[in-house]
Amino acid sequence: MPVLSVLAYKVRAAVAGAVGALIFIFPAPGPVGALGDAGLNHHQATAVQAPDSTRVVRSAGLYAIACTAAGWCTAGGDYQAAGRRIEPMAATQSRGRWSRGVPLALPAGAVAQPYAQVNGVACRSAGNCVAAGDYEYGKSMSLQAFIATEYRGKWARAFTPRLPPGASAPASAQLEAVACARDGFCAAVGSYQDSSGNAQTMVLTKPAGGPWRRATEIASPANAAANPDAFMTGISCSAPGTCAVVGNYSLSPSRFAAMGAVESRGTWHRATQIAAPRGAIASTFTAITSISCLATGPCLGVGQYAVSATQSRAMAVTESKGRFGTAVAITAVPPGASQHPSSYLQGVSCRASGICFAVGGGRNRAGRSVAMYLVRSDGRWQAAFLAAPDGATAGPRQLSALQAVSCTGRARCSAVGYYHDRLGTARAEAASTP
Repeated sequence: MPVLSVLAYKVRAAVAGAVGALIFIFPAPGPVGALGDAGLNHHQATAVQAPDSTRVVRSAGLYAIACTAAGWCTAGGDYQAAGRRIEPMAATQSRGRWSRGVPLALPAGAVAQPYAQVNGVACRSAGNCVAAGDYEYGKSMSLQAFIATEYRGKWARAFTPRLPPGASAPASAQLEAVACARDGFCAAVGSYQDSSGNAQTMVLTKPAGGPWRRATEIASPANAAANPDAFMTGISCSAPGTCAVVGNYSLSPSRFAAMGAVESRGTWHRATQIAAPRGAIASTFTAITSISCLATGPCLGVGQYAVSATQSRAMAVTESKGRFGTAVAITAVPPGASQHPSSYLQGVSCRASGICFAVGGGRNRAGRSVAMYLVRSDGRWQAAFLAAPDGATAGPRQLSALQAVSCTGRARCSAVGYYHDRLGTARAEAASTP
């Protein structure tokens, strides 16, 4: 079985049969309390097209985004034309307008793969970005990681990174997130299968002006199961050699815990468990999925944990001076939420102003899981459901989510995700604020 996290399975299952990606642009919020006006305003959604094809595009999705300025962003995901395999793609926003997506060329020898996608994107400047992801290959449908580089607006063929010593043969690995600095330093995080068949976390870096180095393993927490089934899904760096990563790992076959690890002065330390809030129950869903670090100051991670067999709750955790605190429940829910609200978070982006945006999904009054975003200002969270575009279903097939968010300036933010139309097919949209 390929190395693939519980969260990655959820993303792939949700987008199966999709027709597109979602992109949302949020305004810079005002003081606490402004979410009810400025935070909810957005234009009518517009489509972000999949790569041009003479075949009908059956599906497309975007799972990662990086913005270098307001109106200048790059997003990554996948698409599928009728009768074709699912392939990785990238789309670019220039001066506030989104281009048609472009396909990314996979490493040589990957032509027979049935599924490939971009999971993480980072940019040092507009038109100079890095995409990280994975593709399935071989009869066993194992996963292999890839990295693709964009230079002056053109994407080069992706390559396969060198895995840590002791990796399994044939290889099985994935990359979930990447972070880059303006000087060209980059770091990517993911997971790989070792020679014993265990899933371990890995990180690889590219020094400024140098090539990507071989990946190294990040040791799982001391209380991990014999097979830690460990996955890192988020990374943020405040400076080269000073980064933080988050994810989850197995305590037992039915119980996962959130974890985080930090790099200081170029050295990675063993990951540590991030304790869930009081009331959490044993679940494979518990994770800190994304993290955002400021150049000076602490990092904020977000994710979710289970409170019952049918209910999850968003949570946040702070990392400061190399230590993760205990996660805190985010109890804020949007107007129109279910009497038994359920929420989860997939992405977060914070600015030096102290404002943070987090995105994911939550259960509405009808019991459907729909796209949700939250704003934290002065330590207080406020939540809102994203208004669905014309043509979205409100029936039994209603489903939408936001997967990632990137903010620039004080707090000009863009996020990516998907929604279902009245036929239950996931479609693309783009919405922006004035």
